[in-house]
Amino acid sequence: MNVLYGGITALRMVSWLIIAGLVVHGAGMLPGCAADEGDKQVVHLYFADVKRSFLIAEARVMVNPGEPLAFGRQLVLELIKGSARGNLATIPKETRLRSFFLLEDGTAVVDFSLHLRENHSGSCRLEQLTLFSIVNSLVLNVAEVDQVKILIDGAEAQTLTGHLPLEFPLTADMLLTR
Repeated sequence: MNVLYGGITALRMVSWLIIAGLVVHGAGMLPGCAADEGDKQVVHLYFADVKRSFLIAEARVMVNPGEPLAFGRQLVLELIKGSARGNLATIPKETRLRSFFLLEDGTAVVDFSLHLRENHSGSCRLEQLTLFSIVNSLVLNVAEVDQVKILIDGAEAQTLTGHLPLEFPLTADMLLTR
């Protein structure tokens, strides 16, 4: 195995790559390193396309704190901030995340301020895009989340704007995604 690659034997290159990988991987275990705060992870947040017909996955690199509750909360806050790539927000800007928690059965419970309902434009399709931008972003990025229950101002709501039932938790729907 003495094939040369730019003056380096293949065996030496493999050894170097293994050592480099151990150093990079092991660095996260040293006190004070960024891995103590969480590892970076590519996530996909779902926003509306410019025609408001479908959801578009927007990739972002985020720090995963290693705790599903904190990570789920962080994802919802990023959705509220809106798109970084020109896609349309599905959650009204004034909306606040009141609370976020996980049940043992894999249900994420997300409690939004009244602004989610009051400042929503209200069509059936936009309601659908809002709900599934939240659900898809959580279910597809947090392994511990299987479904999402949405509350408004601390209470269960029958619907967000009169179209889709919210009495039961929702699961991801990739049919809305392009």
